[in-house]
Amino acid sequence: MSMGCTKEHEPHNCCADLHTHTTASDGLLSPSELIKKSAAAGLCAVGIADHDTIDGIAEAYEASKQYGIEVVPAVELNTRFGKEEIHILGYYIQTDLVWFKNILSDIRHSRQIRARKMVDNLRRLYGMDITYEEVEIEAKDGVIARPHIARALIKKQLVTDMSEAFAKYIGNNCPAYEPRFRLTTEEGIRVVSEAGGVPVLAHPGLLSDAGLVNYVIRLGVKGIEVYHSKHTPEQCRRYDQLARKYGLLITGGSDYHGYNEAGGVNLGDVKVPYDVVDKLKKFAAESEKNIINKA
Repeated sequence: MSMGCTKEHEPHNCCADLHTHTTASDGLLSPSELIKKSAAAGLCAVGIADHDTIDGIAEAYEASKQYGIEVVPAVELNTRFGKEEIHILGYYIQTDLVWFKNILSDIRHSRQIRARKMVDNLRRLYGMDITYEEVEIEAKDGVIARPHIARALIKKQLVTDMSEAFAKYIGNNCPAYEPRFRLTTEEGIRVVSEAGGVPVLAHPGLLSDAGLVNYVIRLGVKGIEVYHSKHTPEQCRRYDQLARKYGLLITGGSDYHGYNEAGGVNLGDVKVPYDVVDKLKKFAAESEKNIINKA
């Protein structure tokens, strides 16, 4: 699923993993560590796409000077359409817009409230000896997310692994699950565009309703994450055809969270040729016309 990227590519045709996470959200590597690992993996560019935050991008930029890795600034917004969660990647968003930072801050605050409720549910429903402070320790200074709750449960030996935590307790529709505030998918795409970014539908193969892909396309995404670590070859072919049909960007990434935690996913397991980065830059140059500097 690497779209033809090989070690034999010349430097100017090297490869990029456009979907990774750091400790700024629910990844296990700091931005600096991720950049160092990207260099060791032979990548020439990496997309820092943390959930609902851009706080890791500045550190990644600084580290890139040492390791010669190009940083593709991004964000992954968890949006909603009815009961479905749809993730929108925003590439090359402007990171200095106050109104955009405020939106992300509001989303992060909702995550904190939700995490407290889920911890309370685990204590009340199952008598689990877990505290919100222990979840905070797992999150460090990053955005609190369900993986942090799962890691706290593992550390306390209340579950054996991430899969058990999500399957039994904190996954969607599980007893301890709590919903949280999300932008609608339409709002997410608009916010990315108004911040000068390129909105891309993330891992469409994970949607429970495949028909939603066409709905998101109609809302105005500029690309589809065709290649993803959880996509089957058949799904890759299907989304490739769909993207070409509608003239959308074809992107891809591993969705790496660190240390093979998420189902044995390695950094660079899914990568795309560097010309995808060039195309994103061109789309972003067009999107800059939509930037709104709200008071």
